Amino acid sequence: MTTQKEVKQRILHLLDSLPPEQLEEVADFVEFLQRRRRRPIEPVALGGLWKDVSLTEEDIDEIRHEMWQSLESRVP
Repeated sequence: MTTQKEVKQRILHLLDSLPPEQLEEVADFVEFLQRRRRRPIEPVALGGLWKDVSLTEEDIDEIRHEMWQSLESRVP
């Protein structure tokens, strides 16, 4: 099992190998992690957004098919 000190040393070693512009990205990501840890995610009430919508299994299959076709067409 890796200790916290070993993980920190590994992170510092990896940071030393990054160019300055990527260090800013790392700092942004660490700040994101800190904010996420401090603030629990609150559920959002959708207020019956889907109450008048009825979908069949066929509708869902067709939507999935269209979605995958759209995504596949974007892959180089």
